[in-house]
Amino acid sequence: MIIKRNINFKPEKRKSNGIEITKNVPIKIRLSFLGNKMDLYSGFRVDIEKWDDKKQRVKNSTTNAQKQSASDINTALSKQETIINDIFKHYEVIGEVPTVSKLRDEINEQIKPKEKEEAPVIKNDFFEKYDIFMEEGRRLKNWTEGTIKKLSTVRSHINEFDPNIQLDDFTHDKIQDYLEFLLKVREFKNTTLQKHFKYLKWFLKWGVTYKYISNADYVSFSPKIKNVAKKVIFLTKEEIDLIKNFPLPKEKEYLDRVRDVLIFSCFSSLRYSDIFKLTKADIGDNSLEFITQKTDDNIVVEFNKYSREILVKYKDSKFPDNKALPVISNQKYNDYLKELGELVGLNQPIKFSYYKGNKRYDEVVPKFKKLSSHIGRRSFICNGLYLGIPVHIIMKWTGHSDYDSMKPYIDLVDSMRSEAMEKFNEL
Repeated sequence: MIIKRNINFKPEKRKSNGIEITKNVPIKIRLSFLGNKMDLYSGFRVDIEKWDDKKQRVKNSTTNAQKQSASDINTALSKQETIINDIFKHYEVIGEVPTVSKLRDEINEQIKPKEKEEAPVIKNDFFEKYDIFMEEGRRLKNWTEGTIKKLSTVRSHINEFDPNIQLDDFTHDKIQDYLEFLLKVREFKNTTLQKHFKYLKWFLKWGVTYKYISNADYVSFSPKIKNVAKKVIFLTKEEIDLIKNFPLPKEKEYLDRVRDVLIFSCFSSLRYSDIFKLTKADIGDNSLEFITQKTDDNIVVEFNKYSREILVKYKDSKFPDNKALPVISNQKYNDYLKELGELVGLNQPIKFSYYKGNKRYDEVVPKFKKLSSHIGRRSFICNGLYLGIPVHIIMKWTGHSDYDSMKPYIDLVDSMRSEAMEKFNEL
């Protein structure tokens, strides 16, 4: 078995403010095999004028900004090429074609030790500054653990993309390469891609503000990322009643508490994170008063008979940290919600669409598969609007600060009302 491949070394093309960077640019390894392409960082840098494109090596008798000689760099590049070929030969012998991710990990693992032995280590401040960025946000801006977790995930993906990335490396081309990595290697949907790009820009803007970063290409980088409007999935009053009154079989009694938390959310507007932290001290005679976990807003939500009924049911129960309700982990709660939805028969087909790159995907799934911890809050908003409760009142309960975030719900309810009015034509 032969795996056809091409291994090329060349300086990375970079621009800053529209001007090509020619000094001290990274030497990248472009590897192509069986229709796959990947870029790896060799660990060395060079001025463009000192690079021989034909030989794919540094010109003789020159040095780079790190005072590494052409001879030392070229010897290391040749050894890296040998390492890559040896890895491919191993797969040829065992008759296996490696995945891009697996191959990247193996090559990086074998190349990195050689870099440290053969060349002075170039200090990488990128991840050091990224960690400072997160810690500052945690301490000074009171970022939630959820925000820190998302930013940590972005950090991990950047490290996987290029573990040797430098603070000024995110040129237009580099950003585009990173987005392609997220699409092709991580297989992200475009919606997830946009979120990761938003968090990356967040860090880069911080770096420019503190003068750690001089390259501001991210400001003018505006990729055309196709998306479709996210479909709002919620439970109607009829579906809530079905769930509320469904007789659970004895072997499924563990779903009773999950159902209670869901019903409470549907009639209180609270996010999962706020229900999880809700204590008995937050419960007043006629309302709840608490500080939201996501935005630190002080919220007052009056009781209705449904939300009060759930709280009364558990008023004498003792839970850890004086919690008001028996809330389990978010992941387990999501799993049980789907199980509950399937059990009661929420099988209505739901069609949703999404993009990966320029390709659109359409999927149809039963409604119970789309149930998650946010379904209660969405249901509260949609049913409240459908009942005619003014938007500004609902926003007081939910903590929404602007109408833009409410627009998807308003548009959906307006459509529902139009459909409902059409029924008069059938009389």
